[in-house]
Amino acid sequence: MDLSEPVLLTPEGLEKLKRDLEVALKRRVEAGERLKEAFQPGDIEDNPEYEQAKEEVGMLDSRIYELQEMIGRAQIIKDTHSSVVGPGSTIEVVDTEGDVETYHLVGAVESDPSAGRISVESPVGRALVGRKKGDKITVSVPAGSLTLTIKAVK
Repeated sequence: MDLSEPVLLTPEGLEKLKRDLEVALKRRVEAGERLKEAFQPGDIEDNPEYEQAKEEVGMLDSRIYELQEMIGRAQIIKDTHSSVVGPGSTIEVVDTEGDVETYHLVGAVESDPSAGRISVESPVGRALVGRKKGDKITVSVPAGSLTLTIKAVK
């Protein structure tokens, strides 16, 4: 995680991160209590409950730090109404076989290709940024190359 780069998020994505942080903070308190309960002086080395609680506290601390960092560096993506593709754009594309796909361009944190939310940092996302309706792009993907024509930018 590059701590100098902004984290591109939709308003909904930022709210989700905040909810995730609240949940992680509550779980951290509970894990801390389990750690205290499992601690038995002189019996730490052979105490699986203590080791498990200690590991959970460490993982939660890392997740809390990560969420706080992302929230602190959040840059909100607004839905654009431009004819040029950029973060926040919804793009309709046609592939060489005539199949139509709709993508919503989001930051890496919110990327979910199966839901049509692709990252501006992905190969397809990078190739689409700055393009307009009618532009044709060819992108290298793991399965070979993908040629898309932009049908609409919303």
